[in-house]
Amino acid sequence: MRIKLWADYGSYPLWGVDEIDNIAPEELPLSQATIQRLNAWQDTYDKTLNQDYPPLSDFPNQQAEMDFKQEGISLWKQLLLELAPDYEVFYQNEGQLFRHPKEITKKYTVQKITV
Repeated sequence: MRIKLWADYGSYPLWGVDEIDNIAPEELPLSQATIQRLNAWQDTYDKTLNQDYPPLSDFPNQQAEMDFKQEGISLWKQLLLELAPDYEVFYQNEGQLFRHPKEITKKYTVQKITV
C-alpha cells in the first residue's frame, strides 16, 4: 500500500497515494507513541486555520512553522521505520511529493531544518 503524510484541515494526516482516501492512524500497525505524535501534529496544523477568512490561515510565526515542518519530517522517518516493508510512505509538503528523505534534504537544507 502507498500512503503519504500530509496535513490538511479537519482530516487525519495520512492519505492514500493512489486514491483519495484519508486514513486514521489507528488503522495502521503503528505504535501508540507514533499515533499520538501524528494526532498532535495534525492538531497543530488545524489550529492555524483562520475560520473567518481561510486564505489568511498561517502559523503564528516562522519558528512555529519550522518546528511543524521539522516534526513532519521526523514523523515521516518514523513511519518509514514502523511500516516497512508492507507500506511505501511518502511525504507531501508545499505541493511536492517526496519519496525518500534525501530528496527533502536538498530542499530544506537552506532553511536550516535538520532531516
